Amino acid sequence: MKFIFRIVGILLFAFMIFNCSDNRCNEEVDVLLKAEIIVNDPILTNAGFLETLSIYSPAWTDSVHYSSANFMLELSPFADTTVFVFTSQAWKDTVKIFYERDLVYLSQECGFVTYYKIDSTRYTSTIDSLVWVNKKLTTLTDGHVKIYF
Repeated sequence: MKFIFRIVGILLFAFMIFNCSDNRCNEEVDVLLKAEIIVNDPILTNAGFLETLSIYSPAWTDSVHYSSANFMLELSPFADTTVFVFTSQAWKDTVKIFYERDLVYLSQECGFVTYYKIDSTRYTSTIDSLVWVNKKLTTLTDGHVKIYF
């Protein structure tokens, strides 16, 4: 009988030792959309469109993104659409992205993250076209869209 208690005690001790964690999330939790801007219009190129470009989302007060040809955006985890406004000098364009959301449990330390699958996109005037390279956004793969002006 003592032998069984010792075995159970050793197994419980080993289980406790191996199940302890550092309570830190050691996984990637960012789900990002890589946007690449390609300016083919000579009028926009000569006017310095890309140098003065600013991107923001009207729904988020702190969402101004830096000006560059390549940047990362985050979609809203609380709605099935996100709107981004592209402004540069006198030009102003809006891109509205429609998507499906999937709440995924990563781990006890990391909690839940939202994965996205892009359904469709609408855009306004100066934008020539949008080409989706990758419509699925997860922690392992970033979404990718090319925006042509």
